[in-house]
Amino acid sequence: MKKFTKLLGIVLIMALVMSMGTAAFAADTGKITIKNSENNTTYDFYRILDLTGSDTSDPADGTYDAVSYTIATKWNAFFQGTAAGASYLIASASATADQKTSLNAINFDGSVFYLNLTESNVVAFTNAAMNYAIQNNIATDATATGTGSDVEVSVTDLGYYLMIPVDASTKTAKSSGSVASLTSTVPNAVIEVKAVKPSIDKVDDQITVDVGQTVTYTVTGTVPNTAGYETYKYIIKDVMTDGLTFKKDVKVEVDGTDVTSQVTFDYDTDNAFSADIPVMSLQGENGANVGKEIKLTYTAVVNDKAVTNTTLQEKNKVHLEYGHNPDKLEKTTEIEEEVYTTKVVINKYTGDKETGAKLADAKFALMKIVDSKAVYYKYTAATADADAKVEWVEITGAPSDGTASVTDAMAKALADAESSFTPKTSDSNGAAEFPGIADGTYYLVEYAAPAGYNRLDKPQEVTV
Repeated sequence: MKKFTKLLGIVLIMALVMSMGTAAFAADTGKITIKNSENNTTYDFYRILDLTGSDTSDPADGTYDAVSYTIATKWNAFFQGTAAGASYLIASASATADQKTSLNAINFDGSVFYLNLTESNVVAFTNAAMNYAIQNNIATDATATGTGSDVEVSVTDLGYYLMIPVDASTKTAKSSGSVASLTSTVPNAVIEVKAVKPSIDKVDDQITVDVGQTVTYTVTGTVPNTAGYETYKYIIKDVMTDGLTFKKDVKVEVDGTDVTSQVTFDYDTDNAFSADIPVMSLQGENGANVGKEIKLTYTAVVNDKAVTNTTLQEKNKVHLEYGHNPDKLEKTTEIEEEVYTTKVVINKYTGDKETGAKLADAKFALMKIVDSKAVYYKYTAATADADAKVEWVEITGAPSDGTASVTDAMAKALADAESSFTPKTSDSNGAAEFPGIADGTYYLVEYAAPAGYNRLDKPQEVTV
């Protein structure tokens, strides 16, 4: 007769349960190592089946003559009547010879059954077991918290274990775990767990802009697997600085399909919003959308407050709040995107090297070359109905080259067209500035000098 050393069994970690077979089992406790655990993720363990043994020959030899599985008491209801687990039990009288060989025998309510778990149905079984554990407040048999590296979990009462990575986004057989067999020669199981928490990413399509330009933001995440949970919140929250005017035009898509009408929006202020996305109803038939992309797109206009912002940076922060317990949601690390404007600052001197005196009343235009054409800076202040904006306009007869001399005729053309662009005049400190512009190469064109002084004969190149 084969002998079985007392106690150890097999561990089911969100994946395939294999037949135990007739290997020997050690008498000591076991240990499960979660490889590469995710930092701060809680891993709950539930023992669904107990390992029991009988010893009829020599009780003192530390071995069992035979071992068998029984359903853990708190899981009895899961396998009874019309409950979800009952469909995975095959009565001994109905089992085929192959099933009796390949499946594990279970003693339940005084009868022998075979636990019918295969690659094709283990995910469905796991989801059903998760649902039962959570909805019925089944006590955990062990728990661990991820550290970002390996975590060890002691197993004292052995058998089949289900692991639930709490609020994990991905929980399928192929991506969340593996089977570990604890034997007399390998009493410690190593589990490669890849179930991860939900996360989001964010990008903008502009880095440096003129005032009045529109910035488009894109936030992406994935539809989580919420199997086992009666509720699951997935809320994206975004806050912008005052230099950005939010257009309140958020569009939400799942795998390219517009689902905006199904999302609940809360516009906390003019420059903030939250989007409560009903991921449970968006998972699709048979979970077809699980793992598919969730995409939010929305826009903001850089306004005149960006001009007075001393840091010249406008920030947009976003994070995700998620979880099955609405009173205790987890929160991702904030993602921050920045966009900024800059300015050209003028310091006008008399040219007296000894005194370094500043010169007032010199007039300047700011030019840049776009598609081989010279265009000039025009700033329009904000009104009750419109945001401030910077535009670039053509001036007939004005300088059209960044290096050629500025003739008197060109200077007069600018002077005559002052209502068409925004000129700047140096103050008593010789200072003037052109704010609210993007990075680039510009040309300062002095087109009028105060009495007694000559204007600069060529544009002055400025690279920002």
